[in-house]
Amino acid sequence: MTLQEVKEKFKEAYARKWLEVVDEHEDEICFQSRGGTTIKASSEDIRSYLEFESRRSTYIHKPFETCLCNKDHFEQMITSGNRYGSFLNMRRGQTITFGNPETDPVYVEISEASADYRNYLRFNEYFIMRTLDRFRMNGRHGRNDSDRDIGFYVYAPLTIKVFGLSETTPEKMAENASEIIEGCLFNISYLKGIALVLEEELPHRQVIGDDFKYEDHDFGTELPMPRSTVNKDVARFYQRGMVVEDPINQFLSYYQVLEYYFLSVSDEELYRKLTTIYNDPGFTSSPKHLDKVIQSTLNHKRESDETEMLRLVVSKHVSEDDLIEFIGAYENHLDEKLFTKKRKMFGEFTEIRLTAGHVIGNVSKRIKLIRNALVHSSDRYNRNENFVPTRQAELEIRKEVPLVKFLAEKVIIATAE
Repeated sequence: MTLQEVKEKFKEAYARKWLEVVDEHEDEICFQSRGGTTIKASSEDIRSYLEFESRRSTYIHKPFETCLCNKDHFEQMITSGNRYGSFLNMRRGQTITFGNPETDPVYVEISEASADYRNYLRFNEYFIMRTLDRFRMNGRHGRNDSDRDIGFYVYAPLTIKVFGLSETTPEKMAENASEIIEGCLFNISYLKGIALVLEEELPHRQVIGDDFKYEDHDFGTELPMPRSTVNKDVARFYQRGMVVEDPINQFLSYYQVLEYYFLSVSDEELYRKLTTIYNDPGFTSSPKHLDKVIQSTLNHKRESDETEMLRLVVSKHVSEDDLIEFIGAYENHLDEKLFTKKRKMFGEFTEIRLTAGHVIGNVSKRIKLIRNALVHSSDRYNRNENFVPTRQAELEIRKEVPLVKFLAEKVIIATAE
């Protein structure tokens, strides 16, 4: 890449809605905001990026888009996972190290992203917007940026880096570095009470269902009085699902609303079967008829696994038509066949057919499959078939939450007295 090509790339990236080019020299570009604030892409910044381009090909962007890796370097974006506990507050230039850089052949560091990391991703859409946001924020505070260049504002997230490790290929480097990093993350959690999360996708790529509203109840500040009494126990499970931010706990809280009625609805089904037998005018206490009672009871015990109990609860309290309409609306919102396209989840294939007689059974099987994967982590099973709480896996579970939340709401309303 030539110097002129780099300049054109800078102008294309930064001369957008908020900045425009007002002056240009051999290796420098001056920009101005709509408010009249000026900032430049300095010779040092432009030539630094040009020099980086000469070694860009040595890096891979794997195994995640937030990673930068070659045979001698591994770096990945990291954020704090403690929303309510200890938080990792780090000033610009501050570092946390694992091991001694002076004596240990391999050590790990948490600090601002390296220059190569910033340059590798600086023209990513998310990085550009964060860079311009930082510049705008300084402008609001009346800071004079006439002598400051864009390089100062380039978004620099916290990253975790492995030093001293060298492998034959970038792929091997990523594999070994990741194992070391996981140990470091455990150590900081155990020793400092701080939970850090490895980011696997840039935030602008995170598509979730949090903003989906199936029914938009706009009552303003005047809400209707309750016309019935809801079960306070299940309402509390529902409220917990509303207030927690972790998608795993959200899913399980809404599931507990459904689970609350497993035994009562299952027993109701047995009572219905036994009542049908007893109400037959031909019923007597003969062994032939008593065998029917015994067999129905035994069949009930065999068939009453939790998936069947869930199906009975949903069948009793949720309309098939409402469920079909909800899934259609949610998939349209996501622009994705999340439920109705056959896919493999936790070792089993799942597909929801939006037809009467199928949809409730398909939904029940899917929800129970996810619930079991979230609750059980036995090492007797192949780890690839279980849920492991990575950021990407949690994002996938987050997209499943609106469906179980919808079912919980319908059950709470239907069981109100």
